[in-house]
Amino acid sequence: MQTKQKKKRVWLWILIAVVLLAAIGLTLLNAAAKRASQTVYAPYTVQTGTVERTITGSGKLTSADSETLSLPGGVIVDTVTVKSGDAVKAGDVLATLNPGSLRDQAAQVSSDLASLDRDIASRSEVTSVKSPVKGRVKYLPTQKGDDVLTAIQTYGALALISTDERMQIDLATAAMLDLYSEVKVVWDDDDATGTVVAKTADGYRITLTDNGTPYLAKAKVYDGETLLGEGTITIHAPVSVLASGGQIEKVRVSENSLVTAGGGLFTLENAPDSASYISAFADRNAKAALYQTLLGYLADPRVLAPADGYIDEVDIEENTDLAAATSSDGLTDALTIHTGGAVKMSIDVDELDIDDVAPAQSVTVTLDAYPGETFTASVTHISHIGTSDASITTYPVEVTLQSDERLLEGMNGSAVILTATRENALLLPISMINEDAAGEYVFIPSADGKSYTRLDITTGLSDGTNAEVLSGLSAGDVVWYPVAAENPYASMTGMRRLDSGTASPSNGGE
Repeated sequence: MQTKQKKKRVWLWILIAVVLLAAIGLTLLNAAAKRASQTVYAPYTVQTGTVERTITGSGKLTSADSETLSLPGGVIVDTVTVKSGDAVKAGDVLATLNPGSLRDQAAQVSSDLASLDRDIASRSEVTSVKSPVKGRVKYLPTQKGDDVLTAIQTYGALALISTDERMQIDLATAAMLDLYSEVKVVWDDDDATGTVVAKTADGYRITLTDNGTPYLAKAKVYDGETLLGEGTITIHAPVSVLASGGQIEKVRVSENSLVTAGGGLFTLENAPDSASYISAFADRNAKAALYQTLLGYLADPRVLAPADGYIDEVDIEENTDLAAATSSDGLTDALTIHTGGAVKMSIDVDELDIDDVAPAQSVTVTLDAYPGETFTASVTHISHIGTSDASITTYPVEVTLQSDERLLEGMNGSAVILTATRENALLLPISMINEDAAGEYVFIPSADGKSYTRLDITTGLSDGTNAEVLSGLSAGDVVWYPVAAENPYASMTGMRRLDSGTASPSNGGE
């Protein structure tokens, strides 16, 4: 009986101990949960450094330029020594041409040249330039022996004709004059009566006879004995005399001469005979260039690479006639070579960033073929025509790398364009910057060091990690920022966080 009672007392004490331990554990757990529910703050000291804004895009390498080799149409190709994708050096043999077919083509072109020369010679004849209107010659700078086109480029016209018997002078004056009243116009040692014909923005327009009145002379205008002002005499209703070419053999009029419409003004030598002459002359030049090309290949029938590069297209085959030329130069496209190295890359830039891109900006390029290595480049072209995709428009931006023999067309990579940089800037991680309707702000320790307070700031350039602080902080200032709690029970139901008021920092702050 006593043994049973002892056993009961032992189990009672064990039960009491378990309840006490559970109560203590629950108390400790609740205390830990309360501590974990508080926001933990850590100090950060503001420092200076460099911040850069960049734009990144991906693309493929392409060649700097391309050159198409054209050969005389109708010539037979004997051999072709290259294929698409081959690397070539300047002077390498790309193909050879058949000498017999070259001679045949040269003979045909020579015959064509002789025919064109006869046509051109027959069209070169003395002709004349006639007056387009009735009037008086007031400007005649052209002299015998002048080239017509050079004279027109130099003087603006072969001659100027006054068509209404009047010259004019625009007079700047504050005087009040009646329209159609008479004034006296004086130049050098001569004068004439003028008529006020119109009011201008700063004075009046006065006309006078064109008979004997010099063109572009400086003149004074008087109202009686009162000097109204000065001006330059010009033609009231001028007509320019022009021609399409040739050389002045004879000047048949003089300044101040009266001329009739259709009357002869100049006799020309070697004047072009309308459009047919110009066309024949252009054909002759093209044939002459083709003849020189044929003679060059007759001396050496090899087709040589003009520069280092890579063969892109081969449009010729061995033992085959070149296609007849469709262009006026008599040449047919045969091979295309990419030259200048694979140094260009085009990336697409978002419409929100394109305004920050400018020619000559520094670019860093990385290539998948050379991991861990960077290549220097710069912006060389910005397209003003974008491509829309849904609600976004992007613009192609071309960057050019420095030449490197390892770079091959088609290599994939990415380009980082440096659009702005700030050195010795006051920097703060953007994760520590808060923002609300009132603006950007951070937390700083209060005077007692036991709580924090809000401080408004202004930021500038950002690289996505750090932001430039323009106002509100100085180097060496300390801000507080929240860090994640490490208690594994921090997310349990019923745990609380501090609001945006004041709180005591669990790490003591600074």
